[in-house]
Amino acid sequence: ENVRTFTMTTNASVLCDVLVDPRFSCKTSRKVHGARNYARRTNRSRANSHASASSSSAKSDDVTKEMLKRELFDVFGIASSSSSSNDERNDDERNQRQRKKRLAKGLDKTKLQSVVARLEQTMVDENTIERTELLCGRWKLLCTYKEDVDVVEFFDVKSWQRYLFEKGPSPVQSLVLGNTSTVENVYQVLEDPKEAPNAKWQNVAKFTFEFNGERKDVELIIEADIEGVRDEQSFFYRFSNGYFDVNRGELKLPYPVNFDFIESVRPGQTKGWFQTTYLDEELRVSVGQKGSKFILMRERSD
Repeated sequence: ENVRTFTMTTNASVLCDVLVDPRFSCKTSRKVHGARNYARRTNRSRANSHASASSSSAKSDDVTKEMLKRELFDVFGIASSSSSSNDERNDDERNQRQRKKRLAKGLDKTKLQSVVARLEQTMVDENTIERTELLCGRWKLLCTYKEDVDVVEFFDVKSWQRYLFEKGPSPVQSLVLGNTSTVENVYQVLEDPKEAPNAKWQNVAKFTFEFNGERKDVELIIEADIEGVRDEQSFFYRFSNGYFDVNRGELKLPYPVNFDFIESVRPGQTKGWFQTTYLDEELRVSVGQKGSKFILMRERSD
C-alpha cells in the first residue's frame, strides 16, 4: 500500500503523527486542519491574555497614581478634581481655607517627600515635554522644598546683601519660585517648549498692599525665554523681563532690576533648566537645576 508517515508540530507544541492513506484522505485532512485550527485558537487565546494583562497593568498603574495623588493633596488639605463637587468656585474657596489651616499647622514633610518620590517613579521614562496638552497652561504652586535652603525675603535688604555680596540665594527667584513667606499665591504660565525660542515661561507672584487707605491687588510677572528643549523632560530658560501689574491692567510698572545686569554680576544666575518629572491633567511635579522640587496644581478655571 502507498502509505506515508510524517510528523507535524503546531505552535501549541502539539505533536501529531498522521498516517496518510489515499483511500482516507478526507479523514486525515480533517485531522491536519483540526490541529491547525487548534493552534490558531491557542495563539489567539495567548494574544488575548497578553492584551488583557497589559490592560490590567495599565488600570493598576492608574489606580496607583490616583491613590498617590489623593495622599499628596491630603497633605495640603485640598481635594482632587475626582473627588470635588460641581461647584468649582466653592471647591477652590474650601481648598484655600483648608490649605491655610494645614500650612499653619505645618506640612508633613516626610510624607510629602515620600509621596512625591513614588509619583515620580511612575513616570521615570515618560516624555513629558511632548505632552503639551497637559504641560502648557496656568499652574498654581502648592509648595517648593529643598533641604538646607535659606528662606529669603524679596523685600528684605539683608536678603539682597547676601545675594549680591555673599553669594546668597536670589530674592527674585525666591519670589517667583515660592521660597519666601511674603507671597502666598505663585503661579506659572508655561508655553510649548518645542516652540523655542518663541515660547515664554511666566512666573506670577500675586500679593496685595494698601496705598492711601486703598487696597491694591498686584501681580509681579517675571518672564523667561525658553531657549530650547534639553531632553525628554526638561527645557532651558533665561529670565528676560519683569513688570508689576496693578489692579489687572490699571497700571503697569517696569521691574526695577535689569536681568542683563544680574547676569553680569552673577553669571548663570538668570539661566537654567527646568524638568517635569510627573504630569497629568491636574498635577505637575517639577525639579530645578539646583535640586528644588516644585509641586503645582492646574488652576481650575484653566
